Amino acid sequence: MSKQIASVPLRDIERLEIKVTNCRKTMAQVKTETDAAYILNGGMWNADGSPCPLLKVGGKNLSSFPWSAYGYSWDDGPDIHLSLQHTQRNFIAVTPLIKDGETIEKLSYAYAQGGKRGRSAMGLKDGALCLYCSGDGTADAKTPEQLREELYALGWESAVMLDGGGSSQCDFDGQTIKASRKVHNWICVYTTKEDKEDKPVKKTVCLDPGHGPDTTNGSPDGTYKEREFAWDLYERIVPLLEAQGVNVICTRTEDTKPSLTERATVANNAKADCFISLHTNASGSGWGSPSGLELYTSSGPETAQRNVLAAQLLNAFHAAGVSLWASTVKHEAYTVLTKTNMPAVLIEYGFHTNKSDVALLKDSVYRDQLAEATARGVCKWLGITYQEKEEAPVEKPWYTDAQKWAVEMGIADGTRPTDPCTRAEEWTMLQRLYNLIKEGK
Repeated sequence: MSKQIASVPLRDIERLEIKVTNCRKTMAQVKTETDAAYILNGGMWNADGSPCPLLKVGGKNLSSFPWSAYGYSWDDGPDIHLSLQHTQRNFIAVTPLIKDGETIEKLSYAYAQGGKRGRSAMGLKDGALCLYCSGDGTADAKTPEQLREELYALGWESAVMLDGGGSSQCDFDGQTIKASRKVHNWICVYTTKEDKEDKPVKKTVCLDPGHGPDTTNGSPDGTYKEREFAWDLYERIVPLLEAQGVNVICTRTEDTKPSLTERATVANNAKADCFISLHTNASGSGWGSPSGLELYTSSGPETAQRNVLAAQLLNAFHAAGVSLWASTVKHEAYTVLTKTNMPAVLIEYGFHTNKSDVALLKDSVYRDQLAEATARGVCKWLGITYQEKEEAPVEKPWYTDAQKWAVEMGIADGTRPTDPCTRAEEWTMLQRLYNLIKEGK
C-alpha cells in the first residue's frame, strides 16, 4: 500500500519518544533497536544536520528559538496535546494543519515542502494519537493543503504535518511504507502489551441502528418506518455474528436516540474492530424510482480498510441476490464515519420511497436475507470462516416403522398417515389382514 493511517488510543500508549539518529540509521535499524509498535519519520533538519524548525527531546531544546508555532507537547506520551508552549520534556512542530477541530486556512511552509509529495503527519482524534504516512511519488502524494483537507475529513481534531517527500516512511505495527532515506529523528510509539501474545482477541463489531423512537423517516404511505426496520435488522444480525464467536455492541437501546457523536464514542470506547450503521434511503418526499442497496464510507482510497470492509459487504449482498443501487462504494463525511477510530460503513438497505423496495423491506424473509449477508460480509473482513447453521436432525414420526410394514404387507397404501380413518377404510384393512392370516403370512 502507498498510504498507512493508524489510530492508537492514548490509554494504550506506554511511552511516546522522539528518537534522534542524526540521519545515521534506517527505519529497519530503529525498529530493531526500539521494538516500538509504531514508527514514523519526524521533523525536518538543516544542511548542517541540526533539526528544524522546532524540536525538544527529553528536556533538551535541539533547535533554535523563538518557539512560535503550534506543535505537540508531552512528557511521557498519553499526555500529548497541541500547544504553543514548550514547558514539557518533548515538543515537535513543523506545519500545523488543524487546530480545535478547524482547518488552519493559511498554511506556513517553505518552498521545498510544497507540491505533491509523500506526506507524514501526526494528530489527535477522540482520545487517540493518529499517525499518517503516504509514499513519495505515489498516487497518494498530496500538497500540504490536500493533506489538511483529507485529515479534516477523517475527523482529526488537530494535526501537524511532519517532514515529507523522500523522508516519508513508517512501520505501523507491521504495516510499512519504506524509503531509503535516513532521517534526523523518528516518532516512536510504545504500547502496553497486556498478554496480547497469549490470549486470543475476540473480535468486536459495533452495530448502529439508525435514528430512534421519535424519527419520522419512512414510506410516503406511512406503512414503513426506518427506525423500526433498523432496530429489527439489528436484532436479526446479532445472533448471526454471535454464533460466529463475534462480540456485538450497540450504539443505543430501542427507546433512545443518542447523537451521532455519541454513537461514534460508544464504538471508540469499546475499541470495536469495525462499525456498521444500519439505515434505509430516501429520494425526495414522495414515491420515486431509485431503488436498491448502497454503501458509504468516509473517503478513499480503495485500499483503506474501511473500503475493503465495504467491498466485502457489497460482495456478500451481490452473492445473496440483493439488488444494488450503486455497485461501488460511495463516500460522504458523515459524522458516524469520520468520528469513529475504526473502519466504518453506513449501509442504506433500500429506498423507502420506492414501492418495490418497501414491499421487500417489510418482508421478514428478505430481512433475514439482508441480515445474513451483512454478517457474512463482516466475518469475511474479520478473517472469520462463516460456519453454516447446522440443521437439526429430523426425527422420524413414531409410526414410521408400522407405516412401512403396513404398506409392504399390502394392508394400507401409506398415504395420509395423520388423517382420520373412515369405516370403509377400517373394513378394507381388516379384510386384508384376515386374508394374510388365512394364508399363514
